Amino acid sequence: MAATARFSPGFRPASDVAVIVACDANYLPYAAAPALGLAAAGRSHDVLIGGPAPVDLPAGLTARGIGHVAAVDETLREALPLDARRSLATYMELFLGQALRGHYRRILVIDADILHERGDPGRLLRADMLGRAVAAVRDNRQWRTPHRRVAEFRRLGLPAHPYFNAGVVMIDTEAFARDDLPARAAAFARDHLAGLGRDQALMNGILQGDWAEISPLWNWQFTSASAHLTAMADPCLIHFIGTRKPWLENSRGVVPMRMRAAFAEVLARHFPDAPQIPDPERRDWPRAGALRAALWRQWRAAGPMLRYLARFPDPWTLRDPRA
Repeated sequence: MAATARFSPGFRPASDVAVIVACDANYLPYAAAPALGLAAAGRSHDVLIGGPAPVDLPAGLTARGIGHVAAVDETLREALPLDARRSLATYMELFLGQALRGHYRRILVIDADILHERGDPGRLLRADMLGRAVAAVRDNRQWRTPHRRVAEFRRLGLPAHPYFNAGVVMIDTEAFARDDLPARAAAFARDHLAGLGRDQALMNGILQGDWAEISPLWNWQFTSASAHLTAMADPCLIHFIGTRKPWLENSRGVVPMRMRAAFAEVLARHFPDAPQIPDPERRDWPRAGALRAALWRQWRAAGPMLRYLARFPDPWTLRDPRA
């Protein structure tokens, strides 16, 4: 059964493009932080939180014009190798790419562990996608080594291809249907996905480099190899990949204080019954060894990293990742 969109009561699309923060009910308190930031970034785009099942949003979010959309593609769901660690919310870009055709021309689906720092996503959503159905940011494994053959392609017996991070995915809904991506995703999931990965392995497996590349400023993957360049890069969306999420205790001394405070403020104001971030404005310094290791990684990667960043003349120009 094809996915259909179920919007929260009272929500009506007001634009032809939308940003959707993907999560299930468990991650809703954290998804609210990027959703509120994106809602404050202008009115040229709609902002929603999207998940596999309807969720009631706090009044503070709906007052900002944020809605909820639920969708599940049952054909793809039946093909997915699900387990306790693999929430259906992981696959929302695939569900929504189908379900929101006719509602939105373009959608930008992002993970909940992301913080909006600057930039107009509506402008990005109207950029030239070079005729592709999907646009995304290269995974950080290929930032400094763009020709690296990632593990998923090795396991599939495929040559190296450009490989994107699925934390921020832009979809042209008509082209998504034109290229029959829902059916291709279900077939790939049924035949190859078990033991390979989740949505990122699935989407890269079916596209194999046939996507448009967005500037890394729209999915700045925060690691020890990129942390200290963050202030100079001024990214639009910061993606906290890995285990050091801003709301967790292990992010102290790693994630900048202002980023932890941004999530803490949303939790305190809109989700007072959820676990809170204690002392979010307490200054924590990194361990000396960890700082030395991070600085060494960035010193060593300075040349390749700057060459990668220079491939994008501005945050709005997309390019062919194979060029």
